Amino acid sequence: MNTASSGAIAEPVVPGSAPEVNMQLTGQRIDGWFIARYIAALIGVWTALVTPASVTLSIRVGQLDPDGKASSLAFVASVGAAGALIANPLFGALSDRSVSRFGQRRPYIIGGVVLGSLAVIGIGFAPSIPTLALGWALAQIAFNAAVAALVAVLPERVPTLLRGRVSGFMGMTPQVGVVGGTFLIQFIGTDGVWMFFAPVLIGLALVLPFTLTLREAPKTREQVGKVDWRVVLGALWVNPVRHRDFAFTWIGRFLAWLSLYLLTTYKTYFLIDRLGYTTDTVAGILFDAMLLLAGCLAVSSILGGWLSDRIGRRKPFVVAASLLFCVGMLVVAFADHVGHFLVGIAIAGFAQGLYMGVDYALVAEVLPDQQSEAAKGMGVFNLSSTMPQTLAPIIAPALLAIGASGDTGNYTALYLVAAALAVAGAGSIQLVKGVK
Repeated sequence: MNTASSGAIAEPVVPGSAPEVNMQLTGQRIDGWFIARYIAALIGVWTALVTPASVTLSIRVGQLDPDGKASSLAFVASVGAAGALIANPLFGALSDRSVSRFGQRRPYIIGGVVLGSLAVIGIGFAPSIPTLALGWALAQIAFNAAVAALVAVLPERVPTLLRGRVSGFMGMTPQVGVVGGTFLIQFIGTDGVWMFFAPVLIGLALVLPFTLTLREAPKTREQVGKVDWRVVLGALWVNPVRHRDFAFTWIGRFLAWLSLYLLTTYKTYFLIDRLGYTTDTVAGILFDAMLLLAGCLAVSSILGGWLSDRIGRRKPFVVAASLLFCVGMLVVAFADHVGHFLVGIAIAGFAQGLYMGVDYALVAEVLPDQQSEAAKGMGVFNLSSTMPQTLAPIIAPALLAIGASGDTGNYTALYLVAAALAVAGAGSIQLVKGVK
């Protein structure tokens, strides 16, 4: 059986697999237009969510608390990441058990994006750091509910032979969102609330076409099971002993993303404190850096996903990506000129793309209970990237304080630790046995 009509994408699905079952129930084939809408929806969510996380949130914190911006950003980012930490797997599990006549995924996607957008807009009017932290927590909770439902589409609807390629496109969506959002910020400026309005409006425009055309077969309560306290508590847990491959994949991604967030969370202050930029001039170089990173990421993500499908192997790409990211961190650690910084960003972007281009396909093949609990499993997996958001701002000030003189932190120590974490992540992936 083919997954596409009219000659778009034609790949067989495994009989009895989740993609085949959903195709039979809904009549919706997974063709090129479906994948294009799916990737656009992911770009929309990341544009709305990651633009504040990468650019405007730190600017807003600097406006409200210019003297204590580093510690205030750590507080705001940690509160928001804590919300994401709980929301992603919890709403994933609730989505798995939804009996809405609109489907399991659509209500969480559109509801999460709408509520998250309102919270992000509210940040633009926040009068204090605590209010800002509250708004960011609400935004993270809502958008992560949408993300949990969206990423479940991969194991549920996309055939195995296409997962590397789709994973490759999925891998580049966060940075495409960041670059698009950063370009908007550079275009409209950072003086008003439009730096929060514009990204969420684009996000909504990109999410709606996929959400409105996604066909779902409503489930009954007997099919999905009841919702009780065990569902809530179990949403945060997949037994690592019973599912060791999933556990090692989770640990590898956790270490790689902790390394990544040590770079991205403090890149703005690195440019200001070490390379001499100001809050007024840093937006331009941030756009250049993010554009370079996204370009490298897009090339390696798509190429890595395609090659992974072609040769039928996932692990070598993920391991190589982790080691390459280590190299990028070493370059940034010793950068004393913006050119050196951009070289490190380019290497890190290529490595990040290679990793993200394959890791969704990798986890989809070791995901427990993907027939009935795909969103929960992907939600727990996404903890490996949301937990580092919480930990990076907590441990970074201690690393910056190592041997620091004056008000300038020790960014070399920060990024040397990030390099070591990337190498450790590569070691964890090597322990996965069930996937080549």
